[in-house]
Amino acid sequence: MFNLLKKDLICCFKVDTKTILKLIIGIFLISITLIPSIFTPLSTVTLTFFLSYIFIFRSFYLDELNKCDYFFNSMPIEKDDIVYSKYLFATVIIIGSLLLSYFCSKIANNILEFRNFNMDVVLISLILVLLFISITFPLTFKYGYRKSYIILNMIIAVVVMMGIFRARNMQTFMMGEWEKAPILIDKTLIVKLILVIIMYLVSMYISKKIYNKKEIAQ
Repeated sequence: MFNLLKKDLICCFKVDTKTILKLIIGIFLISITLIPSIFTPLSTVTLTFFLSYIFIFRSFYLDELNKCDYFFNSMPIEKDDIVYSKYLFATVIIIGSLLLSYFCSKIANNILEFRNFNMDVVLISLILVLLFISITFPLTFKYGYRKSYIILNMIIAVVVMMGIFRARNMQTFMMGEWEKAPILIDKTLIVKLILVIIMYLVSMYISKKIYNKKEIAQ
């Protein structure tokens, strides 16, 4: 399983022109779209979600492009391990995206003297990304990345709208007011995160069942 995780990490972070262009275009579009809210938690939540999506589903794209299913099917690799490695990889990417968003926020705070990162931002980002993965991974394991592409983007639109609605409610705590806010503004986020983690684990179980039943042509 850890060799599969290592494979995903190496492939996804291998520098290529296409990925760099996607990141540049994506970050540019996010910046243009969020100009009115660039100094709010919304920008951090969106950046975390975008980075997670790009790298997590890049692993599925590369696997399908290189026909890794056929290769795995000819090797003594358990299908369960393939599913577990994808969920573990997603977890690593989510943590990495949060850390990168945190460092970007620290730099922005030092240069431009504004804050858009706190515990609420972390929890909202985790909830949105885990919810998205919980819904989309079973679909991707069943139908593959390309067949699921349109559905994935429709789900992205819904999840992003949820994030925008939630993050905008926090704008009153920016600048001076943020300093007076408690560590966690919305206490219900803890309960929501627990529920989404449970959903994440259930999704992993469903994906395992789906992939074990999936027939892979030789």
